[in-house]
Amino acid sequence: MFNKKIAIFLLLLTALLVISGCAPVEQPAEEEAAPAEEGEEMGTYSVEFKNPDTLTYLSIAEPESLDPAVTYESSGISTLRNIYDTLVFFKGSEVDEFVPMLATEWDVSDDGLTYTFQIREGVTFHDGGTLEPHDVAYTFQRNLLLGWDFLEMGGPMGLYFDPFFNGFADSSEYGLGMGGEDGYGLLAAEGIDGDDVAVCELIKDTISADDAAGTVTMNLAYDAGYFPQLLAQPWAGIQDMEWMVEQGAWDGDCSTWRDWYAPDVSASTLYDKANGTGPYKLDHWTAGEELVLAANEDWWLDEPLWEGSTVDGVPAIKTVVTSVVEEWGTRLASVQAGDADLFDAEIAFASQTDDMVKEWTVYGGETTEHNPNGILRLVQGLPRPQSDDMFMNFDIDTEGGNSWLGSGELNGMGIPADFFSDIHVRKAFNYCFDRDTFIQEVAQGEGIPHRGPIIADMMGYDENSEIYDFDLAKCEEEFKLAWDGAVWENGFQMTLAYNSGNDSRRIANEILRDNISSLNENFVIIIADLPWPTYLAERRAGRLPVHLTGWIEDFHHPHNWVLPYMSCHGDFSGAQHFPEEMCGPWDDMIGDAVRLSGPDPDAAEAIYKELQAASMENAIDIFIDQSTGRHYEQLWIEGWYYHPMFSDPYYASLSKVAP
Repeated sequence: MFNKKIAIFLLLLTALLVISGCAPVEQPAEEEAAPAEEGEEMGTYSVEFKNPDTLTYLSIAEPESLDPAVTYESSGISTLRNIYDTLVFFKGSEVDEFVPMLATEWDVSDDGLTYTFQIREGVTFHDGGTLEPHDVAYTFQRNLLLGWDFLEMGGPMGLYFDPFFNGFADSSEYGLGMGGEDGYGLLAAEGIDGDDVAVCELIKDTISADDAAGTVTMNLAYDAGYFPQLLAQPWAGIQDMEWMVEQGAWDGDCSTWRDWYAPDVSASTLYDKANGTGPYKLDHWTAGEELVLAANEDWWLDEPLWEGSTVDGVPAIKTVVTSVVEEWGTRLASVQAGDADLFDAEIAFASQTDDMVKEWTVYGGETTEHNPNGILRLVQGLPRPQSDDMFMNFDIDTEGGNSWLGSGELNGMGIPADFFSDIHVRKAFNYCFDRDTFIQEVAQGEGIPHRGPIIADMMGYDENSEIYDFDLAKCEEEFKLAWDGAVWENGFQMTLAYNSGNDSRRIANEILRDNISSLNENFVIIIADLPWPTYLAERRAGRLPVHLTGWIEDFHHPHNWVLPYMSCHGDFSGAQHFPEEMCGPWDDMIGDAVRLSGPDPDAAEAIYKELQAASMENAIDIFIDQSTGRHYEQLWIEGWYYHPMFSDPYYASLSKVAP
């Protein structure tokens, strides 16, 4: 999400729930939380309980868009999760158990290829429309046809093209591939290449509604056991067809869908508006300042979604205000004053936050009292399936000029667009990054090395696999080999960017810069910050030489790790512009592995191990770490529960209760 929501906040770093069979696994060893040691001075904090009906969340980022067909970063995904209902929903903290939501029941054919959903009656959209099966079918059809061009730019619809249309398999059996020669970036089927109407009709045949029977039917290209996980994610949030058409969206006519295809982010119909059936309505979004949600007083839910759930009716929190506050000191001061209920915490500065913690829980363990005079609750060691890495661009986009490259030439004042196409450059950058220091000093020791795309204890992972350890001598050796010695002789200059407010990413860039610069006075690296939406846009456009971001899985399977990292069309790798001769064979392997993971897991695992090794051999990225997450909240917050796919809370479960 990147692109696995892809914000993806390094400070809530993560690790491993992981597979085969989607069961939780044992986590890396963590130190137990302990009360303050005798003689240790801790602060005394006192805050006033304010605004019981309003929750204030301080964030370092805001959504890129509110369109489910486009949004593929954590701020947008978290917002949409609270606005839109889906056909099914995750049961509690589970990733492979589901409860009915907008579908009261569903049936799966014996071969796993056909899903039939009975659609709930009596549900109304925020704007007053009535939910009907055709709204469900339209939502998926519209998103698939009109959503972001995932082959070129990255986006969530690629998650659905794969199981629906065998989108990542090179197989003539289905007659479908990843794209047509005309550059559609959708799908190419024998007999329909270049035929817009045929493409649309194929999608309508794949996802169809029967209003009279109250059902929606979906047909898959292969038995994708992970498919229900995709249906529980916000990209599958159901829209009102009639309302959408009134807003100027596609009207369902197969002859015209191309007119809406792949819009610029801000030009999509739902860029800054929303109309779901979920627990919250969009009140307003003032870009760069705040996004406000208001409780849906007509929400259809009138009983717990699952036994023991606090998601059991109209939300107790009537207003949710997400304020964009990039500077850590400002967020910290607001928390200390009691003006923030939830906030993006800086793991690098954990001591400043931990001093305020009264109730400290290591996930799955007992709660201890840390500071008797504290005001916060902390849950540490959350096993979020997330990683954070640096991605090197093999062919940087320079259209219209690109200041990130300096002069654009290897003359000591810049780098050429294909600087990272030389494997010696990529290996040098790997050897010069001090991962251990980052994990210990920035991630506070709460992590393990990331050993390639696939995370720990998942099919294809090997805890003893080769990685690039910090080694300045080897870094120097590789730089001297790079570009036939020209890098070492001429030097270079480039700029590394990070998203504003993310100090952990800033520090990671500084670690890399300082180590590289120490080798040669002619190696100059500048560090700059960008607002989150701008950072995303530059990354997706392939303009950044190197970018640092994280990945939160969209569904619990190694396919969702190798695809974005290694496919020619992956969310990260596509923007890195891997050469076809390198990633093309990987695409074939990725397609084979996901289809074998059910019937022949041993064969699938062998392929995943080969892919994992290839990522290191080719030094495609600087793989940094998987770290467990932390959740801080004011003591008056109740109802929070952990789910590995949620980067932020599901507000419908929360309430504020005076201490």
